[in-house]
Amino acid sequence: LELLASEDKEDTIRDSGIGLSRSTPNQTSHQPSLQPSQFSRFFDSSSSITPYRGNGSSSSDPILGLGSSPLALFRSKPKHPPVGQHDLETNRELQREDQSPPQKPPPANHAIITAKGTQRHFSNVPLSVRGIVLVSVSYLPEAYRAMFSFPLFNAIQSKSFHSVYNSNDNIVISAPTGSGKTVIMELAICRLLNILKDERFKVVYQAPTKSLCSERFRDWHSKFSKLNLKCAELTGDTDHMQLRSVQSSQIIITTPEKWDSMTRKWRDHMKLMQLVKLFLIDEVHILKETRGATLEAVVSRMKNIGSNVRFLALSATVPNSEDIATWLGKDATNQHVPAHREHFGEEFRPVILKKVVYGYPSSLNDFAFDKVCGSKLSEVIEQHSAQKPIMIFCCTRNSALATAKDLARIWSLTNPPARLWKGPQRRLEATNEDLKTTLAAGVAFHHAGLGSEDRHTVETGFKDGKINVICCTSTLAVGVNLPCHLVIIKNTVGWQDGRCKEYSDLEMMQMLGRAGRPQFDDSATAVILTKKDRVAHYEKLIQGSESLESCLHLNLIDHLNAEIGLGNIGDIESAVKWLAGTFLFVRLRRNPTHYNLKEGANHEDEDDLLRQICEKDIKLLRECELVETESLSSTQFGEAMARYYIKFETMKVLLSLQARATLSEIVGCASILLSLS
Repeated sequence: LELLASEDKEDTIRDSGIGLSRSTPNQTSHQPSLQPSQFSRFFDSSSSITPYRGNGSSSSDPILGLGSSPLALFRSKPKHPPVGQHDLETNRELQREDQSPPQKPPPANHAIITAKGTQRHFSNVPLSVRGIVLVSVSYLPEAYRAMFSFPLFNAIQSKSFHSVYNSNDNIVISAPTGSGKTVIMELAICRLLNILKDERFKVVYQAPTKSLCSERFRDWHSKFSKLNLKCAELTGDTDHMQLRSVQSSQIIITTPEKWDSMTRKWRDHMKLMQLVKLFLIDEVHILKETRGATLEAVVSRMKNIGSNVRFLALSATVPNSEDIATWLGKDATNQHVPAHREHFGEEFRPVILKKVVYGYPSSLNDFAFDKVCGSKLSEVIEQHSAQKPIMIFCCTRNSALATAKDLARIWSLTNPPARLWKGPQRRLEATNEDLKTTLAAGVAFHHAGLGSEDRHTVETGFKDGKINVICCTSTLAVGVNLPCHLVIIKNTVGWQDGRCKEYSDLEMMQMLGRAGRPQFDDSATAVILTKKDRVAHYEKLIQGSESLESCLHLNLIDHLNAEIGLGNIGDIESAVKWLAGTFLFVRLRRNPTHYNLKEGANHEDEDDLLRQICEKDIKLLRECELVETESLSSTQFGEAMARYYIKFETMKVLLSLQARATLSEIVGCASILLSLS
């Protein structure tokens, strides 16, 4: 505003015919108009500018690499400077001769309408969102710019830019789903390329599901091939022929279970792991699920190999991301210092998402309750859809088909002015007879059992606005990008392993993340229909208010045996040290009662507990002849258990068989194993 006022004053003087003289620094000191009080501290080169910290975000770094105030980044000198401005600009030029400042992103152009009604352009005012100056893609070397199809990074990417691209510290970023966290990982890879040049290296990207890995592989295979980087996918579907491709690739895309399995039995695993320089952890909040124990064990293993690995962990909004930062540490040599952390609230989501949980009382089984939820759909759609695209997640394929049929029937029986969504202007063709019927009402169903041509018809029809409602299974939550205005999760269970199981928190967040179309809407809605006794759990989930806890203690003995087999643990002391480097230990100190440790426990109590845990599990391993009695090393059975990823309880049953077991004994053993699975 002060700049605007001074330029208006300049225009007034210029309009009256009075010119401004170009004075030298010495001459300027004699001009009476140069009073220090006339200048804002933002234009005083000696003043200290306090960076503005945006609302809703927090950072563990007190120093921001890029200016956080737009006024702090004025660089270009006006063609006709106001009185006194020339002196400041001259001083800045003298400073530039002594020291070369770091490169800053080119500012964006702005236009402001003055009180006179004239349009004034400020080419040196950078764009900012919530007090965060947006960084231009042109800040990157030219070779990397083509990877990004936009001119400016968004607020989350810009706030994280300095710590990701200009440092080698470990980083934890907690931000809402759909806020552009993938770009941050790509910046970390660009940083690695910049500092290693022609050295050999490997990047490991870990995601919790095969579908997420496949999606990332398709995206990065095309992106990084332009930089001569080869990507390889390593999941449960990878055959032995593809392993050679993994060894020759720079970017390995995998799941925690597969990476754990491969590093347990790869003969030259140390040689491979020494090449890993960047470890990207997507959806790190799965630590609180049972599968999170594997992720925790793998990351702790990578921390101990001594190859100076940089970790970048991305999480949905969680309240205790600082615990993840404490676990990872700043870098390999400063493990006692927490990693750099950035936390962003829901207000940074590109489309504001309204989340609602409806609970219904029921003592029925899952299939009967699914029908109860189906009867509530019309009411929910009427209240939240605003006649915009809708996606309904159903628990089974049959449920998706039945729901689509019910909605199509309701639509056809409703008077056109009262219909809850628009019908198709032109009939879409399909080979499936049921799909033909529902498409006439602007409704479709989508699942893995539908033919590929019909699936393509449904996907393109929904994108083009010819289909307004899709009833689908949770498989559509990842992979194909089909954003919508309203997401409804009809019942919070899905068909898995031959029965209905409650969705994991990760699956729920992925389904909710489909709500929001940045190109069309500034808001969206996600609705969860569940049993009344589960409402509190899902309200905590959508608010991001539930702290992450470790699950490593639930199957610690399996991972302890693997570390002994790898030689990472050779005695009780090294076992205690390994356990102290896990997320379990961080949470055990913060929330001891959750892990059956008394409140107010001191360091001696913690050390004693760790020692007791290790001694108890090692004793069990020795009793089952999985570990040698004299030394802490694996027997052939222990090596087989680790190599083939066999659980301890399963191994106990197998070892209970006699050398020449009868058929009935073998069948009995098999039945016990089935009951354990």
